[in-house]
Amino acid sequence: MLFFCIITRFWDRFFSIEPSDQELFGFAAESILQKILTQKNYTAFYNRILKSPYNKHRFLEIDAIIYHNNTIFCVEMKNYKGTIYYAANFQNDTFDSYKTNTIIQLKTDKHLNQTFKALPNPLDKTKFFTKQLRKYLLRFDNRFSTIKFKSVVVFLDSSTNIDGIQSFEEGLIYFSQLEDFLEQQSQNGTNNAWVLDYLEKLPTFDKIITVNNQTIQGILKEIIIHCQKPNTELDLKKIRAIDIKHKFTSCKAQIMLQYNDLTTCEFVCDKLTVILDKFGTLQKHRLSNINKIIVGTHSLRPL
Repeated sequence: MLFFCIITRFWDRFFSIEPSDQELFGFAAESILQKILTQKNYTAFYNRILKSPYNKHRFLEIDAIIYHNNTIFCVEMKNYKGTIYYAANFQNDTFDSYKTNTIIQLKTDKHLNQTFKALPNPLDKTKFFTKQLRKYLLRFDNRFSTIKFKSVVVFLDSSTNIDGIQSFEEGLIYFSQLEDFLEQQSQNGTNNAWVLDYLEKLPTFDKIITVNNQTIQGILKEIIIHCQKPNTELDLKKIRAIDIKHKFTSCKAQIMLQYNDLTTCEFVCDKLTVILDKFGTLQKHRLSNINKIIVGTHSLRPL
């Protein structure tokens, strides 16, 4: 039996799905942001999303929404390596102006070889999210017309030189400047409970935590489960998270359902398959590759 379980898990590893290197790089920067905001006791909501107005399979996502002094800050965290500066416009081989919608990333390796990469200005994407967020919230409560919204892109000091584009007024700053930015750019009001309620309810992706402790985000479409416990309820509208503890000597796993009302339910499961919609592509995740399932908001899930 033990040999069969080892073979089964080894076989399942061939079907294991992990986040891309780009996603892992982004998650690392986001975790730094979350750690500092938590230590400083800022009211923040992470990885909130909105449906794209242009593509039903796409979403607009922001690393953090900070509510401070009655001001809503939409914060994007970047961990670019090297020196960042604006691309230049030339007319007749003469410098004319800067292309503020395009930034250049200059990286120098240990052999002093330089590489250049043109990237869209992340502030434009952040401003677009902020605009859509304000429009989204105004649909529910017109009082948001009195709330200040501010976009900001934060670059890690240790890895990036943004002296060429840094601007407090525009919202392109170093990570070490974030606290001063929040104080100087807020409207110095008192946070309102009704605003917090709406921000708390903003959509988030569902998440799968793999056995390698990596996070995969998407929308849960279906969870197929097989166990001996009768009447096991797996209504996602009532579940906050599903914890999975694997048994080394068995193909079965201990499942704990955490419900929204803070109650729990535990049982043994021998088969579980999760279907996740990741930007229009369906992924199938198997029991032996999953440690936890975190259920996001249900506004993205069809009824």
